Amino acid sequence: MIKSKAETVFDGFNVFLMIFLAILFVFPALLIVCASFTSASALTKYGYSLIIREFSLSSYDYIFRAQDLFLRAMGNSLFMTVLGTFFLVVTTSLYAYSVSRKEIVFRKFFVMILVIPMLFAGGTIPYYLVINNLGLMNTQWAIILPFSVNAWYIVLVKNFFGNLPDALIEAGQLEGANNVQILYMIVLPLGFPVMATVILYSAVAIWNDWFQAMLFIDSSHKELWPVQSVVRELETEFASLVGSIGGGSTAGLNSEGIKSAAVVVSTLPIILVYPFLQRYFINGVLMGSVKE
Repeated sequence: MIKSKAETVFDGFNVFLMIFLAILFVFPALLIVCASFTSASALTKYGYSLIIREFSLSSYDYIFRAQDLFLRAMGNSLFMTVLGTFFLVVTTSLYAYSVSRKEIVFRKFFVMILVIPMLFAGGTIPYYLVINNLGLMNTQWAIILPFSVNAWYIVLVKNFFGNLPDALIEAGQLEGANNVQILYMIVLPLGFPVMATVILYSAVAIWNDWFQAMLFIDSSHKELWPVQSVVRELETEFASLVGSIGGGSTAGLNSEGIKSAAVVVSTLPIILVYPFLQRYFINGVLMGSVKE
């Protein structure tokens, strides 16, 4: 197919724009990575640069050897991400499968209950009061449980489940399978792309969250903090955090280098997981967004 001159110009502009945006987004990340591998003296003298003038692992050595709080926070984030994502998959699949079946009693009511929180939110203060009255303050459950249900994910998965042929469900019923067996042995394997999308969204959201920890876990319970809360504290209150936890001497180190190393280490797990789920990402969103 021969493109017109206008289409060629438009495609060229799009390519240029995508390259420019990619450089714009990647440039700050590269600066942080280079700073984390730069010695304290070079970082103090030259500042942030794409050129590593004096290679050093001292910032990473400080984080992994002296910062017990950071390593504990990595474990906390991993625990909360895995458990929160698992609960989300269970609740999402159960609710989505139920409301996707036309024969369910009060189906429209349950769909309406699902849509309301997508349009209206109670706000931060009622949210805080609910968590406090449930006795979840200063516990990791204050972060895990709110992430265990998400109305938008349920709608996404519901649309996919609703597009599956009824013959598949009927075949399972003829074989004597109950609804739970049909869901986990027939429907979910077919819906792996959309579930992989939900898993990716959820894992990234929980791993990167620091706001919930700021609300529900105070500074006297730092051992429960997720890694992003520690990174945020390093960025805003570096001296007080290091002093309060006895993180070891920072002599001969540059605080910016330590902060950069903390950002790199806290981001790395999600970067490593993303390529394994990325190929399902677009297909999952499209399959869950289109209602036939």
